Amino acid sequence: MSPLIASDPVRIGGYRVAGRLGEGGQGVVYLGESPDGGRVAIKMLGAGLDDPDARTRFRQEIGYARRVKAFCTAQVLEAGELGGTPYVVSEYVDGPSLAQVIRERGALGGAELRRLAIGTLTALSAIHQAGVVHRDFKPGNVLLSRDGPRVIDFGISTALEEAEVRDEHLVGTPPYMAPEQFGGRRAGPPADLFAWAATMVAAATGSPPFGTGDLPALINRILRAEPDLGDLDGDLRELAARCLIKEPGARPVATRALLALLGHRVPEQALRHTGEQALLAEGQQSAAPPARRRRWPVMAGTAGLAVAVAAALLLLRPAPEPPAPTPTPTQAPLPAPREGPLALTSVSELKLPDTDVTLHENPADPVWVSSYHDQRPSGGYPSYTRDAATGAFSFFGNFDEPIVSPGGGYVASLSATRFKRTDFETIRLRDRATGRDRDVRTVDKPDTLFRPVWSADGRRVVATIMRDNRARGFVVVDAVAGSVKVIRVTGTEGATYAWGSGGGSVLHQAPGGAMRALDLDGRVLRTYQSVGEPLPGGAAKTTFGTVFATKCVDNSRNICLWDEKSGARKGAIRLAKGVSFRGWLDEGHFLATRAGGKKADVLLMDATGRVARVLADGPAAEIDRVALWFTRR
Repeated sequence: MSPLIASDPVRIGGYRVAGRLGEGGQGVVYLGESPDGGRVAIKMLGAGLDDPDARTRFRQEIGYARRVKAFCTAQVLEAGELGGTPYVVSEYVDGPSLAQVIRERGALGGAELRRLAIGTLTALSAIHQAGVVHRDFKPGNVLLSRDGPRVIDFGISTALEEAEVRDEHLVGTPPYMAPEQFGGRRAGPPADLFAWAATMVAAATGSPPFGTGDLPALINRILRAEPDLGDLDGDLRELAARCLIKEPGARPVATRALLALLGHRVPEQALRHTGEQALLAEGQQSAAPPARRRRWPVMAGTAGLAVAVAAALLLLRPAPEPPAPTPTPTQAPLPAPREGPLALTSVSELKLPDTDVTLHENPADPVWVSSYHDQRPSGGYPSYTRDAATGAFSFFGNFDEPIVSPGGGYVASLSATRFKRTDFETIRLRDRATGRDRDVRTVDKPDTLFRPVWSADGRRVVATIMRDNRARGFVVVDAVAGSVKVIRVTGTEGATYAWGSGGGSVLHQAPGGAMRALDLDGRVLRTYQSVGEPLPGGAAKTTFGTVFATKCVDNSRNICLWDEKSGARKGAIRLAKGVSFRGWLDEGHFLATRAGGKKADVLLMDATGRVARVLADGPAAEIDRVALWFTRR
């Protein structure tokens, strides 16, 4: 800290100014003291915000920056103006900058470098989640405090960028700027990942990957040359190389890069997708239900996990504000789900990875296990999805619940970490044609979503809104149109929402043992009185007609089938002891589970309640904790 000069203010807002911490192109940074003696950093922005529009943009950006979670960042506390000059107050971090450490000590290595990489990626994940782009990430904006690296100066560059581009000035520090920043394009999250990689190379080697010096030559190297990664090695070298790709859409997003660096198995397609955070459309649900459905356990804590791991899990959702450009809806037609009944015999076996569960399959089957998630507490809660071409399962993520759409065009997933959020929830949707993941904001807390289900055409997802163990309505997410609809419904019970036939309605349990059919705006279409507790699967076309299933009021082992249009009872199925109905797989067969002793089966059963085929089997403890999702291929 250096002493104040005559022109410096002695108070800024409610803070006493104690001295100067530094001065740069954007303004002066002061050390401030609050009335209770706490220390803050106050940045007075001296140039670039002279016109009212720029100041409005600045206030908006700072509003977003104040939402950034305090993961490895110097948190923004407030902002204002003093004599017409904008200022930003942030948490004071007692420690040198990374730039200073590189100058004075030289390159970093080993555990110190890895902690730096993980901490700064955690910070970028938090910044991007809040809808903010740093745009000037560099060694000078990373402070090395006693409790780890802290990223500073985020949230002040958007207005400066727009104001200075008109004057043909560059916003950023050239050796750490991405190619798109020299081509007149606005910097997005991928530019921050480029700057992060350049900063890691500088930390590891003492020099940024494209060098320094004459600006035209430097820009030419950034635009055309390959980066010099020096002695950077291992997975950090591989990740830095990915982040330094010229095309922004080929760089990973911050949170997935962080998970990869932490050793989580992130699929290549998921890692290499565009960094732009965007709103997404509503998802879709399979007409065929899971072999079993169980809530993820609500984790009270993550004992034994590093703080960065917990941060990564919490940050695996982009914030919706400010809204990024809405992505272009998928142009290619959705793959049509296969038609027809399942075969009555199995001809092959496949053991699910990391389990003792065996699938018994037939290549002619139009329905197969398309995903599963392992909910055994000892395994880290991994989930897997199936490749449509090879039939092989690949790791999808930890703490995720992926459900593949009929036809296989999309994967929708809720994360178990949503229970920890206090602001809002998102649902993740992967376009399998491109490998890109998108997250769409759904409900605000304290509401939460349960039981997402795809529509039969593979276009939309319906999920139940729950609060205080009661259904409060439903959400419909359309993956093709890019829309989300939240419908609040009064007079509901604890049962979840399911699709009606045709995808234009939903079914749910009403008070007093009744069922109701609603349109997708929440208007009541029909009420079915005294039909019993609804069972999985919604409305389905069967040999009994288009029906929905309930537990018969007179006998819990009887399944009653009700006509969707008239509500008339169309038939009943008697289940053997230990057998549970899980929904229809084709017109003449339904899915069921059978428990007994140490072994359990997943069954294909006909309309009389007889076993037609075993679809999967394994230890009862695993069948109970490994959720299999069956969908049309």
